[in-house]
Amino acid sequence: MDQIPQWRPEPECYRAALPLNFPPEANFIYRSTNNMTPVLPGSSVLSADSFDADLPSHDVVVVGDAGTSDYLLVGALTAHRSQTYFTVRRRSGRLHSIAVAQPSVKPGEKPEELLVKSGSDWRELLKFYAEESARRMGVKPVSAETNLAGYCSWYYYYADVTERDFLDNLEALAARSDSPYSSGIAQIDDGYQTFQGDWLDQDASWPTPLAEIARNAASKGLTPGIWLMPMLASTASRTFREHPEYFVCNEKGEPLVFAGWSPAPDNHWACLDATQQAVRDHLTHVFKTFRSWGFRYFKLDGLGYGLPEGRRQDAGATAVSAFRLALKTIREAVPDAFILGCCPPFMACLGYVDACRVSCDTSRYWFSQDPRPLNCDNSPGLPGIRNAWHGTIMNWWMFDRWFRADPDTVMARQDNAFYTLGEARISTLAAILTGVSITSDHLGTIAPERYRLLELAASLRLRDAAPARWEPFRWPQVFTGTVDGRKAAAFVNDTDQEMTFELSEGMLNASAEEVLIGLGRISGPLTLPPRDAALLIE
Repeated sequence: MDQIPQWRPEPECYRAALPLNFPPEANFIYRSTNNMTPVLPGSSVLSADSFDADLPSHDVVVVGDAGTSDYLLVGALTAHRSQTYFTVRRRSGRLHSIAVAQPSVKPGEKPEELLVKSGSDWRELLKFYAEESARRMGVKPVSAETNLAGYCSWYYYYADVTERDFLDNLEALAARSDSPYSSGIAQIDDGYQTFQGDWLDQDASWPTPLAEIARNAASKGLTPGIWLMPMLASTASRTFREHPEYFVCNEKGEPLVFAGWSPAPDNHWACLDATQQAVRDHLTHVFKTFRSWGFRYFKLDGLGYGLPEGRRQDAGATAVSAFRLALKTIREAVPDAFILGCCPPFMACLGYVDACRVSCDTSRYWFSQDPRPLNCDNSPGLPGIRNAWHGTIMNWWMFDRWFRADPDTVMARQDNAFYTLGEARISTLAAILTGVSITSDHLGTIAPERYRLLELAASLRLRDAAPARWEPFRWPQVFTGTVDGRKAAAFVNDTDQEMTFELSEGMLNASAEEVLIGLGRISGPLTLPPRDAALLIE
């Protein structure tokens, strides 16, 4: 740092506070995050026992008295120009108020719409909120009658994927002609392009034109898919070098650059300014070109980097309105394509995407490896099956209301992987809860008992899934719903100790058929070893 920064007043924005009048013992809080990575470690259901605290939540928050089943939900119904941030204030040992801030709404401007609603079941309040906000944001009814299945190259090869790798997997998919994956999505992920931002320029490891590869996939009955980060370009890219004027700028009028996750020299990124007609023309050209090549499934990554504060050509635009303008441009360019948002600001995506990632990244591990002994709370955003599961269930009320929910890829395989069969069942269950089953596993080398999990992930769906019970500072371990119209419950032991569940915890009768492990019909208690899951159907 060249010099010590100086304090400056923050820009004024829309702020308000809602006083609370709960009894002193009321301490229930459900907090939310406006993207796929939780802000704070720990469960999203809290028991606020401190004397004084300011507890943040994004988009929506629920507070109340669990003892009397008296709850209050406060949520943003729209996100056209600003995101919405809530703070639950606890003062002198009791719930005091909920503060709201909309940073992009200036004093005197119309704020984003808010909902305040009370009820006796906080889960029903969240479902109502999801449906009402979807309606206000113009979300079309979500079509989720069948599971979405497919293949993505990322979690086997990562950015080192080559054309040969992808074509080998196409052959393996085609060889499983009876598999739901053989007629699903075949998506190329990061690694085909020269630099981030140069999406139409192919790396030397991809010598065949992408249009020909897409035709190859389509000829096998697959839906060709492609990954890109449309809002971004690295400073090493041809796009950035030839058009530095395309990007959001800092106060000095220079492109605003931030650190990305790619290795050097592709690691410094800038965000396109979608308020410029030339930028919108650029986006239209990229997507229309991909669509003309046969790609009908688009994974839009890095969307959370697409809302930087900075200078844009249209000084009246906000980060959110410019972001939505970019998405609108993309949707109009490929109106018949399926669009998945990744790293998404959820509400700002509503109405323009078909699906959104609802969890952090998974990985080849139960939890990301760190050689240092753990002596603090784990980061909720570190890649791993455990964190991806927790992120998925945190956002259960969004499923099929805001969009199709992507829990990240199903990790089932035994090779190039470092997790147990039980941990793979938890990953599988995330797909069964959401109805979205994308895998990076090589179907030519996967073991039969692991492939069985992929088949279950693509064929089963726990509809209307909701947590049966959610204790403060813990993640729910039982989800209820229906499978093919029959009562069902998912049981998850995400701890390091053996656990025993009663079937009644899943609202089931005396006996049910267990299908995930393959236990058959059971009655009485269900005992699960550490890091394992079961699905019971009456």
